[in-house]
Amino acid sequence: MSDPARTGDVTEAVAGLPKGCALIYRHFGEGRRAIIARALRQVTHDNAQQLLIGGGDVELAMAVKADGVHFKRDAALSGPHKLRAENKQIIITMAGLKTGKYRASLSCLDGLFISSIFPSQSPSAGEAIGTEALKARCEVLPVPIFALGGITAKTAPQLLGSGASGLAAIDGFRT
Repeated sequence: MSDPARTGDVTEAVAGLPKGCALIYRHFGEGRRAIIARALRQVTHDNAQQLLIGGGDVELAMAVKADGVHFKRDAALSGPHKLRAENKQIIITMAGLKTGKYRASLSCLDGLFISSIFPSQSPSAGEAIGTEALKARCEVLPVPIFALGGITAKTAPQLLGSGASGLAAIDGFRT
């Protein structure tokens, strides 16, 4: 995942990632987001990577022919359900709820990001839930779960056997 305050040059950062991974470009209203997203689309395409546009920015995702859209937390899943009804092929992911219950089916999602697993520097991380809580969510939520928050080369092995379908980080893979 990108973060304008922590990632630096996101096109350079994604170029160093392996084939088959995905980048969620979180632009947070960046004025040059369309230019950056187009550059990211080219780099991810050339490197056999996927590009998802964050913030539920469907318009930008469609404009740059991104592989998918990542939505912020929403118990009703209104944005994801609307997009899935309009487009069966696009990848749709969402940030998981920290508390409370989902008020709609998760069937419209291709992935749900659960955070923070480990202590994290992110301002939105909140208290870490740990690997046992992650495992419990993986067992009950009917969607692929991606672990986020405090994921580094040192903490990632602790997720083996958790049921997570993948890992996500903002700057953790550089450490």
